[in-house]
Amino acid sequence: MHQRLSITTLLLTLISFSLSSQTVKDFFYVEKESRELPMLVRGNLKNKIILLYVSGSYGDNAIDFARSDYPRWKNTLEKEVAIAYYDKRGLNKRLKKIDTTQISWDQNSKDLLSIIRFLKKQYKSKIYLMGHSAGGMLVLYHLSMYNALDNNPIEGAIMINTPFTTDSSPERYSQYRPQYLKNIAQDFIQKDINREKWQEALNWMTQTDSIHSLETSRTWNRYVDEAHAPQKRPIGPGMALRVVFSRPYCPFKILNNKDNDLVGDLLWAQKQQIRDKQFSQQLSRINHRTLVITGQYDPIAVPEELVPIKSALSEAETLVLPNCGHEAYLDQPELLNDAILKFIGNGL
Repeated sequence: MHQRLSITTLLLTLISFSLSSQTVKDFFYVEKESRELPMLVRGNLKNKIILLYVSGSYGDNAIDFARSDYPRWKNTLEKEVAIAYYDKRGLNKRLKKIDTTQISWDQNSKDLLSIIRFLKKQYKSKIYLMGHSAGGMLVLYHLSMYNALDNNPIEGAIMINTPFTTDSSPERYSQYRPQYLKNIAQDFIQKDINREKWQEALNWMTQTDSIHSLETSRTWNRYVDEAHAPQKRPIGPGMALRVVFSRPYCPFKILNNKDNDLVGDLLWAQKQQIRDKQFSQQLSRINHRTLVITGQYDPIAVPEELVPIKSALSEAETLVLPNCGHEAYLDQPELLNDAILKFIGNGL
């Protein structure tokens, strides 16, 4: 009798677990005929939530990022929600030449809208955009273009380590990054950590009006590189094999890297013009809930840029992670994941 009860209890537990755990691992093309926009959806749909991930570098393959589990989300975030990874238009094409006229910020924004609608219809789930670094810029650009559409049904957006100024922005070199060096130098001086070195950095930055020139930029980089040693994750054979033998990976294309460089260069060049079109004013159009996260020691998305962003985005929540650089998912994975899940939870 006792044994029967134990077996019954075990079966009920397994049934309960299967009902609460709706794991998914789907690969498909959003545009089937052209085989553009390959997508991997993986994780747990028990909460009917999908994070649509927009990769940081314009020429990087987000699906490779997922297959290798580089951010270690497979056993963390993906246990709670599903994440949709996609390769931007033109990436990971097998033989066909890239149509460069289709590589633009506007087309990327249209692609995001198509993907959002597809995921919403396919999975009947709430969709959140999540961009890292330059991917966060693309998320913001997309929202500024399509925010008013009733049929752009996202719940909110998450920007991780996202810079809000471009390489041509004077605020970056004359305001935010100089102030960043002053702030971290003062902090280390107060903590009596390598006081002489950081006093030297503070004196230099105080006497320097801008870091726009190549020489001053190199000096600035030399100082800020001393502030934080970022976590690194070596690419092991197992990670590489999971990528090479999975769709839509194309070894010949990836090895010469020309396609990735082409897409990345085209989108980067266009990004420099966004500031000239007063992108900062476009941000005021956005009324979606947003979470903006950066690292205390992120020299690319410096915390000082969060002040104007918080005022520009009416529904923005901002967070600076301690002892964290530009890859928050490696430096502070638990804090990052908790912040994302809390933000999502507040929207349920």
